[in-house]
Parts: sequence; C-alpha cells; structure tokens
Amino acid sequence: MSREKWRESLADTKGLRKTWGGVFDGRTIQTLSKFLQNGRLTSIDTMIKEGKESRVLAGMGPAGAVIIKVYAVEAANFRQMQPYLQGDPRFRGLRGDRTSIIRAWAMKEFKNLKRATEAGVNCPEPIAVRNNVLLLSFIGDFPVPAPRLIDSEVENPQEMFEQVLMQIRLMWGKAEIVHGDLSAYNVLIWENKPWIIDFSQSVVREHPMATEFLERDIRNTASWFKKAGVQVDAEKAMAEATKPF
Repeated sequence: MSREKWRESLADTKGLRKTWGGVFDGRTIQTLSKFLQNGRLTSIDTMIKEGKESRVLAGMGPAGAVIIKVYAVEAANFRQMQPYLQGDPRFRGLRGDRTSIIRAWAMKEFKNLKRATEAGVNCPEPIAVRNNVLLLSFIGDFPVPAPRLIDSEVENPQEMFEQVLMQIRLMWGKAEIVHGDLSAYNVLIWENKPWIIDFSQSVVREHPMATEFLERDIRNTASWFKKAGVQVDAEKAMAEATKPF
C-alpha cells in the first residue's frame, strides 16, 4: 500500500480495517500510519512472515527496500522476554505490563542492531523504531529476502563457519553483545556471506548470563555445520569467539 493510498484509507476506517484489521491492532495501524506520514516509509508492499511473536513485512523507504518488523503485543510468551530485559542495564525500571515489555523488546532490537552495525557485523541496519514497530534495511532481492542458512546449500561449509564465528567474535569483542538466539534459522546467506538477524533477544556483555548465552549460540550454530561435515571443537570455537581484537 502506497503512502497516498494509506492516507486515503485513513479517512475511511472501514477500508483501513479491511486491509490490515485481521493482522494488526489499532495502535499498530496508527504506528504504521505515522511512519508513512513522516516519510520513513513510502509503501508497505507484502507480508513475508506471520508468527506468534512478530509479523515481518517488506516495504519501501526513501533510501530503498526495508523490512517492517511488527512485534505482536499479544505475544503468548512475553513473560519469557523479561529475563533478557531485567539483566540489561539499559532497561532498568521497566514496567512489567505486556505493552511496556513489547515496546522495550522492539527498542532492544534497535539498540542491539545499532551496536552490531557500528561494530562491523553483517546485519540489517536499523532505521527507526516506534512503539512495537521496527524498520530495518532489507537483505535480499526485494521483495524476496535472502535465504536462511537452514535452507541453503553452502559450497564451502568450513569457510562459512569461520565467517559466522567471526560475526560472533565481532558481536562479543566490538559490539559487546551476545546474540542469545543464534542458529541456522537466524543467519541469512547473501552474496556468499552470512548475515545475522533477529537481535531482539541479544544481551549486553555485562549481562549475568552472557557467557552462557554465547556458549549456547556457538553450540546451536555448530550443530548445522557439523551435519555439513565441518569438524567443530566447541572449546576452540569459544576461545576464538572471545579472542581480543
């Protein structure tokens, strides 16, 4: 939907609800409207993924294709998000209600992506965040996103594993964050390089469970590469990931 058509639909509540009412609540529609009105978005084109925790759309912004990630306020497991927020000094004093947590979750991914981008990690660039909606750069051939590692045939799995391990090292050593949910499902393959996505669960390095999460990230990622024939030593991989720059 273009910005012009969206503006027309704003004057027609029934038309707006017909287009998006079955997917988003009223507040989310208002947030998307704001992005279209202020020019952060010029169009909302297609739904890429609809899950329990978030909906992912593809659209266009002034600089090109964007991902529009909408965190579901009604997410069933929102209570599981709290430990990742409570241990993060950036979110001290956060209220425990559902809306506050979901909004903080969106802001958390924005902040984590900003750190990762500045550290040189291959990841989407964060563009803007408002309430429960995050805009980030599109990785892939619009409107088709780059394939996930889990769905890809990698020509040189050993080399790709080393590249992924370098991304983990950049996150730990330069961005000072741990992804916290890394696996072959959260790595895209684009232009023969791994791109890390889904940073909402990421924690800062001073989080009390950061090392445990890092070990889990390495273990979960290595499981795919082991099936692809790569010999992975978990201790060596951990040492490599935490080696100072």
